[in-house]
Amino acid sequence: MESGTLKRLVPTDAAALGMIRAGVCGFVLSEILLTSFSDLGRLPSTLLRPTGAMQIFSWRFYDALLTPAGVLALKCLLVVSLAAATVGYMTGLSTKSSALLFVFYEGLLRSFGHFNHDEMPAVYILFVLAFAPCGDAFSVDAWPRKSSERASAFVYGYPVLLMRILLAWSYFSSALIKLRVAGLNYFSPDNLPTLTIMHSLDNLHDTHYRLAFWLPRVRWLTPYAVALALLWELAFPLAIFSKTARRLILAAGVVFHAGTLFLMNVFFPYHLAMYLVFVDWPSVARKLERFEWFRRARRAWRELRGPREAFADGARPDEPPSSDAKEN
Repeated sequence: MESGTLKRLVPTDAAALGMIRAGVCGFVLSEILLTSFSDLGRLPSTLLRPTGAMQIFSWRFYDALLTPAGVLALKCLLVVSLAAATVGYMTGLSTKSSALLFVFYEGLLRSFGHFNHDEMPAVYILFVLAFAPCGDAFSVDAWPRKSSERASAFVYGYPVLLMRILLAWSYFSSALIKLRVAGLNYFSPDNLPTLTIMHSLDNLHDTHYRLAFWLPRVRWLTPYAVALALLWELAFPLAIFSKTARRLILAAGVVFHAGTLFLMNVFFPYHLAMYLVFVDWPSVARKLERFEWFRRARRAWRELRGPREAFADGARPDEPPSSDAKEN
């Protein structure tokens, strides 16, 4: 599988895994930076209903955490950890701390009653990166050494494949749950209009679009739209195996999530951002080589991370020794 199927499915070099790490952690970092934590510090800890691993911590800990200073400290820890993971500094430690801190932050929100599965693929992918050699390339940790593969293609390719499978499973399982819970009633002409109008009338969303109120006029079309979306979710695993299917499925995903935003006032930014695990980033970089600005940036990067050592005769390690050195 290492030399055959895996290489046909995913990029298997260290740079691809490192670029995915930078993209995933960078997106989560931007989301944390843009999120205000101040409201969390105003809520009484008695509202919490810790479940699972959240019960490890005492109520005294939550009393100290749910204060303006406590939530600010949590945000600072998240920002520092995610920033280090994004640039690949102390990658083994920073990716693990980022995954643990982010899942704790998500658990804190869920205990206050915020239920949304949007962030779950990001949680899974962060934990995959935490235990993968994603700092061997495209990272600050890789600066002291030349860009070379430290491990087999399987070690770098398998985490990429696993991340793609996890994202595909998020969509596929969502379709299965809809069919299991609602059955054929899910395709009722009144299902989609009712659901979208209900979401448009509440005040728990950042946006308040009113396009949902147009759906009753075309309710006879909604079963076909629902069936098409369901088939797309069920077909998402095909993106793992086929480049053609991947392009169609990911493009349809952008349209689908834009539709949920304007019709239901529900957006899935984490799902959309995790599409980057399906991109062959080293291949994208090779295509950008035709642009002069990119070639200059790449030369500057190589000079920055190149070896700094010099021999007594002033030659760089990758240069042949001078004739005087040979005589000595």
